Amino acid sequence: MKKIIFSVLLLCSTLGFCQNTEYLDDEKMTKFANDLTELPFSERDCILKAVELFKTTFKDDKECADWGYQLLYYYHELACEDKTNTLHKTWSDEQIRALKVHDIEVISGIRSGMKKFEKEYAKYGYRVMSYEDTSYAIEVQPAFLYNSVSKYLTDNYAYYRKGWIAEHDYPIYWHAKLVVSLSEVMRRVQWRDELLDKNPDFIRYDLVTREIEKLSFAMTKGLENTAVYDDKGYIKKEYKDALQTYYRAHTKTTWGLYYTEYIHRLALNKYRNSDEIDRWVLSTLFPEDRKNIDPLLKYKDILVDNLMD
Repeated sequence: MKKIIFSVLLLCSTLGFCQNTEYLDDEKMTKFANDLTELPFSERDCILKAVELFKTTFKDDKECADWGYQLLYYYHELACEDKTNTLHKTWSDEQIRALKVHDIEVISGIRSGMKKFEKEYAKYGYRVMSYEDTSYAIEVQPAFLYNSVSKYLTDNYAYYRKGWIAEHDYPIYWHAKLVVSLSEVMRRVQWRDELLDKNPDFIRYDLVTREIEKLSFAMTKGLENTAVYDDKGYIKKEYKDALQTYYRAHTKTTWGLYYTEYIHRLALNKYRNSDEIDRWVLSTLFPEDRKNIDPLLKYKDILVDNLMD
């Protein structure tokens, strides 16, 4: 068991923030970033021109295209701020809310115009989103760029983005409460764990790992409104069963080992939580010495400096 403990700590502390930047072509990415800033950013169809630029820049270079896609997505997100300003200049918050909740009395006279607005912006990968019916903004439609350029990406990165997109609108928790089944949490862990296990040089090992960590937090630490332990501090049967099922099927993956060690520590304490176990969970999932360095920061800065004045 000491060997398992060592393996878990080693894997979680080193692989957790690995990045493979071998195919990040600085010259090509810098030019792509600068070329993006030359596009008519305030026009609603600027993203279509950006997509064509992406295709031209990264044709026959899938490895660098994976990085280019990430910058393209960020460009699309930046454009949302400009489009949100247009939204609020065109419609009042009351009108936007009426559209989102289908309040016929408010929108009866302007319904067709608002629907036309939504339909028009949808052509460019934008959607009107509400936040607890108190604020409204234009957001990226997550699948828009993927559907446009996925064939330019490597198979592994395209697989990751497709899985990420499928889950984007369905977070596992809301207001510190688990809102999906435990099996769904573990399914989301599984495909990511297996992706990294099969591809230890995956270019965004760091981001995928952090996604697994957030999922694992809900399973091994618990949320404020969805506890892992019962009133006496014992792990709930459904959590224990889900974790044991997972690590028995994943005996050598990073996260199979993590769950093995977690349950082992609980077993030594008669499956009851302790401050020591809590500290171990937190320090393993979120190491204090981790360096969160974004390899794309340089190119994102070019966009921000030139587009967000």
